[in-house]
Amino acid sequence: MLTNSITVRLENMSQERFLSPLLSLFAEGVAAVLSTSRKGVFVFNVQNDTDVSGNILNVTFSALLPGGAPDRYFPSEELQEQIYLNRTLLRKISSQSVLPFDDNICLREPCENYMKCVSVLKFDSSPPFIASDTVLFRPIHPINGLRCRCPAGFTGDYCETEIDLCYSGPCRNNGRCRSREGGYSCECLDDFTGENCELDARSGRCVPGVCKNGGECVNLLVGGFTCNCPSGEFEKPFCEMTTRSFPGQSFITFRGLKQRFHFTVSFMFATKERNALLLYNGRFNEKHDFIAVEIIEEQIQLTFSAGESKTTVAPFVPGGVSDGQWHSVQLHYYNKDSLHLLDSSGVRSVHLYTAWLELTHKEPKISHLGLPQGPSGEKVAVVAVDDCDIAMAVRFGSQIANYSCAAQGTQTGQKKSLDLTGPLLLGGVPNLPEDFPIRNRDFVGCMRNLTIDSKPIDMASYIANNGTNQGCPAKKDFCSEGLCQHGSQCENRWNTYFCDCPEGRGGKNCDQVMPSPQHFDGRAMVSWNDPDITIAVPWYIGLMFRTRQTSGTTTLMQVNAGDKSQINLLIRDKYVRFEVLLGEEKVSTLDFPEVRVNDGEWHHLLVELRSSKDGKDIKYMAQVVLDYDMFKKSAEIGNVLPGLKMRSVFIGGLQGTSSSVQQGFQGCMQGVRMGETATNTANINMQQALKIHVEEGCDVANPCDSNICPENSDCTDDWNAHTCACDPGFFGKDCVDACHLNPCEHLSTCVRKPSSSHGYTCECSQDYYGQYCENKVEKPCPRGWWGSPMCGPCNCDVSKGFNPDCNKTTGECRCKDNYYRPKDGDTCFPCDCFHLGATSRSCDPETGQCPCKAGVIGRQCNRCDNPFSEVTSTGCEVLYEGCPRAFDAGIWWPRTNFGRPVAMNCPKGSIGTAVRHCSDEKGWLPPELFNCTTITFSHLKKLNEELHRNESIMDGQKSKDIAHMLQNATNQTSSFYGNDVKTSYQLISWILHYESQQQGFNLAAMRDAKFNENIVKAGSAILDASNKEHWDQIQRTEGGTAHLLRNFEEYANTVAQNMRKTYLKPFIIVTENMVFAVDYLDAIYPDEIKIPRFQTTDQECPKDLKSSVLFPEFSFKPSEHKVSPTDDPESQGSSEEEHDHAANKRKRHAESLPPFPVVTVIIYKTLGQLLPEHYDPDRRSLRLPNRPVINTPIVSTTVYSEGEPLHIPLEQPITLEYNLLETEERTKPVCVFWNHSITVGGTGGWSSKGCDLISRNHTHISCHCNHLTSFAVLMDISKREHGDVLPLKIVTYTTVSASLLALLLTFILLAILHKLRSNLHSIHKNLVAALFFSELVFLIGINQTDNPFVCTVIAILLHYFYMCTFAWTFVEGLHIYRMLTEVRNINHGHMRFYYAIGWGIPAIITGLAVGLDPQGYGNPDFCWLSVHDTLIWSFAGPIGVVVLVNVVIFVLAAKASCGRRQRSYEKSGVIPAMRMAFLLLLLISATWVLGLMAVNSDVMTFHYLFAIFSCLQGIFIFFFHIVFNKEVRKHLKNVFTGKKQLPDESSTTRTTLLTRTLNCNNTYMEDGALFRSGIGESTVSLESTVRDELGQKPSVSSGNAKAGHTDIDGSLFHNGTKADDSDSDSELSVDEHSSSYASSHSSDSEDEDIDMKPKWNNERQPLHSTPKVDTVSNHVRPYWPIDAMTASDSEGPGGAERLKVETKVNVELHQENKLNHTGETTQDTDYPTPSVQANSNHQPEQRKGILKNKIQYPPPLTDKNMKNKLREKLSDYNPPTISSRAPSIASNDGGNGHNVLIKPPHRPPVPPREQQNGMAMNLKSVTVNGGNHSDSE
Repeated sequence: MLTNSITVRLENMSQERFLSPLLSLFAEGVAAVLSTSRKGVFVFNVQNDTDVSGNILNVTFSALLPGGAPDRYFPSEELQEQIYLNRTLLRKISSQSVLPFDDNICLREPCENYMKCVSVLKFDSSPPFIASDTVLFRPIHPINGLRCRCPAGFTGDYCETEIDLCYSGPCRNNGRCRSREGGYSCECLDDFTGENCELDARSGRCVPGVCKNGGECVNLLVGGFTCNCPSGEFEKPFCEMTTRSFPGQSFITFRGLKQRFHFTVSFMFATKERNALLLYNGRFNEKHDFIAVEIIEEQIQLTFSAGESKTTVAPFVPGGVSDGQWHSVQLHYYNKDSLHLLDSSGVRSVHLYTAWLELTHKEPKISHLGLPQGPSGEKVAVVAVDDCDIAMAVRFGSQIANYSCAAQGTQTGQKKSLDLTGPLLLGGVPNLPEDFPIRNRDFVGCMRNLTIDSKPIDMASYIANNGTNQGCPAKKDFCSEGLCQHGSQCENRWNTYFCDCPEGRGGKNCDQVMPSPQHFDGRAMVSWNDPDITIAVPWYIGLMFRTRQTSGTTTLMQVNAGDKSQINLLIRDKYVRFEVLLGEEKVSTLDFPEVRVNDGEWHHLLVELRSSKDGKDIKYMAQVVLDYDMFKKSAEIGNVLPGLKMRSVFIGGLQGTSSSVQQGFQGCMQGVRMGETATNTANINMQQALKIHVEEGCDVANPCDSNICPENSDCTDDWNAHTCACDPGFFGKDCVDACHLNPCEHLSTCVRKPSSSHGYTCECSQDYYGQYCENKVEKPCPRGWWGSPMCGPCNCDVSKGFNPDCNKTTGECRCKDNYYRPKDGDTCFPCDCFHLGATSRSCDPETGQCPCKAGVIGRQCNRCDNPFSEVTSTGCEVLYEGCPRAFDAGIWWPRTNFGRPVAMNCPKGSIGTAVRHCSDEKGWLPPELFNCTTITFSHLKKLNEELHRNESIMDGQKSKDIAHMLQNATNQTSSFYGNDVKTSYQLISWILHYESQQQGFNLAAMRDAKFNENIVKAGSAILDASNKEHWDQIQRTEGGTAHLLRNFEEYANTVAQNMRKTYLKPFIIVTENMVFAVDYLDAIYPDEIKIPRFQTTDQECPKDLKSSVLFPEFSFKPSEHKVSPTDDPESQGSSEEEHDHAANKRKRHAESLPPFPVVTVIIYKTLGQLLPEHYDPDRRSLRLPNRPVINTPIVSTTVYSEGEPLHIPLEQPITLEYNLLETEERTKPVCVFWNHSITVGGTGGWSSKGCDLISRNHTHISCHCNHLTSFAVLMDISKREHGDVLPLKIVTYTTVSASLLALLLTFILLAILHKLRSNLHSIHKNLVAALFFSELVFLIGINQTDNPFVCTVIAILLHYFYMCTFAWTFVEGLHIYRMLTEVRNINHGHMRFYYAIGWGIPAIITGLAVGLDPQGYGNPDFCWLSVHDTLIWSFAGPIGVVVLVNVVIFVLAAKASCGRRQRSYEKSGVIPAMRMAFLLLLLISATWVLGLMAVNSDVMTFHYLFAIFSCLQGIFIFFFHIVFNKEVRKHLKNVFTGKKQLPDESSTTRTTLLTRTLNCNNTYMEDGALFRSGIGESTVSLESTVRDELGQKPSVSSGNAKAGHTDIDGSLFHNGTKADDSDSDSELSVDEHSSSYASSHSSDSEDEDIDMKPKWNNERQPLHSTPKVDTVSNHVRPYWPIDAMTASDSEGPGGAERLKVETKVNVELHQENKLNHTGETTQDTDYPTPSVQANSNHQPEQRKGILKNKIQYPPPLTDKNMKNKLREKLSDYNPPTISSRAPSIASNDGGNGHNVLIKPPHRPPVPPREQQNGMAMNLKSVTVNGGNHSDSE
């Protein structure tokens, strides 16, 4: 801000008066002038001017650029230009008189030769406060200084030699290079542009900025591009503007030419003005340097001054330049050493203009003392107009005469340069009170093609425009076809057109007849005396004339009327005049100086006398029109003329004495008319006029007929004049041959060449070049220079090891001898070949490898390949007693015995001692340089030691000085030793600790504006990642980086607390590794609460440091501004309006706001890598990844509020937005903060309490935290290469997906096989489901670690489903064991116990684990349990128990299977099922052990094995449960083909309840009551039928009762049914989805094969309990059937009377029995039963009422022996299972228990009837109401 300031001078002003009240007015005025905001103007000095007399006040200020971007200020030069140009406006607004700027300190040219003087401002902040009535102001005084530097384009020890920067040929595509001061300009061919003509519009492509002024660049399909220009006067091809018009009182401003030694300016203009200002450039004070180009009396004139005297240069162009046509002006200014222009005799040997041309030959100039000398005090300016051969005009103009289109002027003095630091103005100067050293201040016309130093200037790229317009409307094409009549030619003129009419025609378009053309020779006259003409109103006088008369006064017409009145039309000195006289008195006069009328062209003059009313009075006017409204003027003529009678009229002259003519007109005249109309010619009769020497017509002789022009020229007839135009190469009045004058230098030959620009060329010898051969070719270029034909410096950086001399042709730099340059490097390094080991001093130019002797290695040939060998002059020699002499780390280490250390001085540039140990195993160990200190830190080290020894104490001055020294030391040191880092760290800690205890203006930052920047830069330097080894060593004994972090936090808090007290403004300091930002949290701008505000600084911020903190709104709410709630909506509305009004008012008056909170944010890029790896030991507060690393910058933040302090934890969290340092192979983010109170390591550690992850993408991550400290993001390093991860992902997803597909397919197929339903099948289905869900959750969620909650849920689900999987394996093993050990069939029935084990117990275990340790689920690495966590035993423990128990069960089952029934077990499939279950247990156990190891380990083998075993699980189950199961395949075939399988003889009794299992169910009678005893597994699930008195219909579901054998039939896996009771008893279970019974094994078809023959034995079977029978619901009484309805399966004879059972079963009979049963009904008088009908589809039909399916039982067995025999037979028999599917009829009590309706025996018996395939049984039961009592018999 201070360096971009300027000082203005206010007249008649004091400090107190300025501060109150004019300070705000001044700031508003400056803001209006600069179009910036009032807040953007900073006044920091108000000081009385003591160098001058009078009351003058110096005010110093700076201003922000428009747009509101902070820290972007107007450059001082531009600021000075704007204030200078708009001083009048500033004066109006501020009410203060602003004087011109004071002289610049560089004006006195304190620098030598071509050195540039740069004004330097220094500032003194010690002045006292200035007090006014309302303002307390502390100024900062600027102190002017200067600095000299050699600018670009100059060289030499004394900056005495200028360089022609075209020497390197920078212009491409045939562009022409033009040298200029400090650079060059390229003149490009058409369609080329760019700084070096590098852009081709025909073949190139669009690049930004190629189209100027908002033009749109469009690439063409055929190649090249075009610019679509905006509307306006923008020109193709690049939308530049070349032309502007100046309407008067207007000007345009461009950048000034600055301090110059030479320059070139050219432009074109068109005007009709005889006097005008074209260009002005000067200082801001009229007393000093300037240049001005003006039009003075139609001729160009240059005036310039170097501050000592004024010089005028005025070329002359015949006819002048004010003719409305385009003219060009070229201005050349240069400074030349006069010694170089004189020969030995002191006579000027070279003309000044040629000396200017020789500027391209820039060699050092040597004075007579032998010292290099730069520019002299002789300054030359050359001005040329139009296409002028400047050399001929300047050098030979006096010889050839009449060739003065160029002129030059010289000025001598002490000054050597022209200091044009003000703006360059075209067309005028501002309306300022200064007296500019010019004659004109205005211009009306057009300008185009402004060029400065051969570089075209875009006329739209101005700094300021004051009224000028685009283009030039006055020079457009006015002519159109047919515009000029009668064959006349149309010519464009200034702002109009001109028709060259033939003789006798006139008018604008030659449409009028102009009679009586006459020629006057100066002695001729036409007159009328006493014509009968009276002057009326309106009255017209008109005529046309043409003349070449150049001087004197001539009369065109004189009219005398009345006694004394007279009207005169005159030509006076080439201009028209109109006069009205009354006697000798001139009543009115009109002149037309705008146009010369002696140009030989026809001019039309019309005078109109008319009257006009002025109130009650009438006044008479004369309007004179010249050239058809081109020029029109009016004047009052009094009241005398109207009504007077003419006395005489004279044309062409006045009558003199003795018939002579006075004021005679020379030329032609026609169309003289006079009368009441403009075209009235009747009043003038030429025939009646008196004529003296008048010739009719207007023909004149052609002067070219007389060979009036010299040779080598062409003559042109210009009517009564001629023009001689010399041929190319001939000049002057006599058209002298240029080669006779020989403008060529150095004995070169002049050759005529008409096609060249001036008709001749100079053929130079091989040693010279240039237009006039004025430059000498430098061959060869001197040392350190190159180029052809001119030479330029090599610019090779010797400090980087380059040779000062370069390639003479290409300019390429090369290294010094015995140096090398790495490929693509910019520095040469010394070879430093070790003389003993190398064969030469030179090395490879790219690698630097020295040529080594045999056995010697190393780039410098200073090592041996054997670590125990030493380099000698003969090669490598082995040492056996110690380590050899060796060079390492810049130190030669001497021979050292094994086991001994050696200490040496630190490397060059450092002090201290370096240590190295010699190991008998490894030889030399790496050198230890930690204790070395760089020279730049030596003084700091001393200060640090004094502070530690308490020999000195820290104070404010020492704090400021040490910070400055630290910044210098760290800035000058490229790499640090350990002691450098340690010293810096300790000193910074001292400073920060001291400053944190200071308050207010005692802070060092208040005394040194650079203090904060110094301390942050020093901290950034030592916190670089390259210093990690040093920090690790420091942190073994000290706090290190953690201590430094805490000190920065405390200091930041101190700065925040003192920000308002010390009036400190917000700032941002950006360094390579740190950002320090302090700012206000402004409630008015809530979108700006993201700190740091990087957009407000122009400092380049590294991408990795662009993290920020978003502060919540709570920070802006002071407690005193809380609004109390109200229930009144109107009062709410009004309060809202008042709130809005108050808010707007606060925006206007920021000072009324309560103090905003102050926030500090420090960002550390590399600190996370340097802090010790300490973590919170409380696992619940930090879920630590396996390989933790900080992958974001560390962001420290503090907030200070003067009001109520912030409550921690915060009500609303802050949001931290980070840039990730590494985006690849970084996973599992955890938001953490550095907790200084953690005791681990004594320095604190990372914790995640109060911080949560919000979002993350590939490059950024966001966190919420509810407290304020130092934050970062902890992530996991994946050690796997990216190339390994992708194939692993593909393999894992593919194999697990294949397993999931196989499991899903298995489940679906088992589910659709209704016939195979059994408990084993149900177990298999549940096992498949558990396994499916566990794999699915694993596949989807194992890596969902970004959201901790989701990760925890996934881990819990995985725990549960894995437990369920193993639980169901346990259930399967248990079930198989029971099937082998229990004598009854337990494969059907309820499975409540099994479900409790399979789903319930895992839920209980998981729930207990979640309740005990919910944080143990999931971690940043994966969403499961970690093997390093004790919670893993809640998973591994139960599963281990399950596996162990299963092994025991399988052993016991295997033992039980070995017996006399082994063969039947094998046939039934129990043993194969047991084998498969055991194999599956092993497979599942192995898979999930591998899965657990895979996610907990980086060993890739585990991952691939897990993927393979996962795939095997699903495929194993699918193949062995489905593909290899013969019965499943058969049933699937029937299901998919729609076939129904016919029964065989062994399955014809499927409706009987006796032979369903190995142990049949017994129903028998005892004591007159018939009961049913369930033996083995239940055969039919029955529900009681509920019917009320109203005959309510029960709910009946269709189904087929089916008898089937046991599932242990050789197939490994069967579809089990849903069971609620693992004991497989006869309790009723209702399947709520299918309305079938859980123990019913049903299918849509009753076709089923039975592969076994029944066996019988007399072994007594255990009786199973039957459920209670509810007497209310089970009100249907049993009865004995009258007729036998169903045949038995037994082969014995049928009983005479059979047990009749009424059940809720739909029975489907075999085909051969259908005919016997169709239509049969059994009726009971109390309980009628509808007949059972079978349909053709074998589907049961739902019946109304109670569905009574009659199942006939054998008659009771009365013989005990027969019973025993039967039992023996039954014990040996393994019968098929009969499974019945009954319709569901709801009971009022839920239908628990079997409901077997048996008729009592008192019914009349039915005669026995022969039963086919049946047997009669008489059973007794003592089981009453479900009691389990044994049969007494």
